[in-house]
This record gives sequence, structure tokens and C-alpha cells, in this order.
Amino acid sequence: MKRNIAVLVTYVLVFMGNARGHAQTDTSRPSSRNEIGLQIGATETPSIGLAGGGAIHLNSSLALGAEYDRQLLGHRTALYGGIDFVASPLDVKASFPPANVSPEYAYLFLTPNVRLKFNQGGSFAPWLLFGGGYADFSPAQPRTGGVNVAGAGSTGTLEFGGGLDTKPLFHLRGVPLIGVLPIGGRVEVRDFYSGQPNYGIPTDGTRQNSVALTGGLLLRF
Repeated sequence: MKRNIAVLVTYVLVFMGNARGHAQTDTSRPSSRNEIGLQIGATETPSIGLAGGGAIHLNSSLALGAEYDRQLLGHRTALYGGIDFVASPLDVKASFPPANVSPEYAYLFLTPNVRLKFNQGGSFAPWLLFGGGYADFSPAQPRTGGVNVAGAGSTGTLEFGGGLDTKPLFHLRGVPLIGVLPIGGRVEVRDFYSGQPNYGIPTDGTRQNSVALTGGLLLRF
């Protein structure tokens, strides 16, 4: 999981750096067509039903994320294309799990998406998002049960959600290669509909929802 996170973060940073260089050399367009969101919040996962009856109840978990978007079309109503990265290290914990159930798991979502933003440039800009991509789960081993849950945690995921951006709240000056960096705020709700981690025992389905409620800073350049 740590190696996967490092590789994916490196990929996202390189992707954003290439986009920034493109924005700086394209003088026919406004310079502030790129956005980076830095997010923190919580992930809520509904209870997982078991094939033999009962359920696994999951607690709220820490969610950390970064997202990059580039404006593609429009002005007041604008279409963005980008990529989201959300992860949490071994933080989704089951509430009083049986000994044969994985007690916790880490997750990672990497999802290209499109974002439709309204009232672009206004004090508050609501938006809708849809995308899909890659999910990775790393469950901890159950205390008993003789089931190896390690590995094989990769799956696809759909992402949809919405949020609200603010106009710049302050400006950071003297930033190398950029100069003045406007910084605003963003709050959002995103649902990642994906496969399940291996909980160690059969469940009554193969899919689950991971709902991330986050807020943070929005950097424009």
C-alpha cells in the first residue's frame, strides 16, 4: 500500500507539473485555468451485510486527498477535466468485529473525472462531478479464521459527487514560477462505488459505497 501510494502521488505530481508548464507557455488563454485541491475530512461506509446473516459495522475514517483539474470549456459555466487522489492508512475500523473478520483496512482511490462548475468566478461556485478509475484496499489479517486477506485488493470504482468552491480568500505572493497564487476554499461530498476489500468471511454482495466528506484549500494558477 505504501509503495502504491508513493507511485501514484509521484504520477499525480508529474501530471500537474506538465499541465502547469503547458499553461505558462499557452499565452492565448487565461493563466488561471488550473486548480489544485488539498482536502481533509472523513469517510463513511455503510454496514456490510454478511451472507449468513448479520453485518459488519464500520466506523468513520480519516480521509486525506489531493485533486488536480484543468478548465477545458466555458466561462461562467465551465467544464473541467482532472484526477482525484483520496487515501487513508489502516483507518477504516470495524466496530467490535468477530475474531474471523478483518478488523480494519486502508484504502486508496485514484479517479480521473469531469467537473461541471456553475457561477465560475463568483463568490460561491457549486459544481457536480463524475468519474471512475482505480481503487485499492489493504485489509488487516483477522485474529482467527485461517483466511489470508492480504493482497488482491485492487478493483475499479465509480466516483460521483458535488461541492462548493469559494472565490480566493487570500493571495500567496512570491511563489516560484507562478508569482501570485490565489487560494480559496472547497467543501465537497464524493461517493466512491467500488468492489469490497476481503473481510475474511462471505458477504451478501460484492460492491460497497465509500462516502468522503472533505474540505480544504483550493489553489488556482
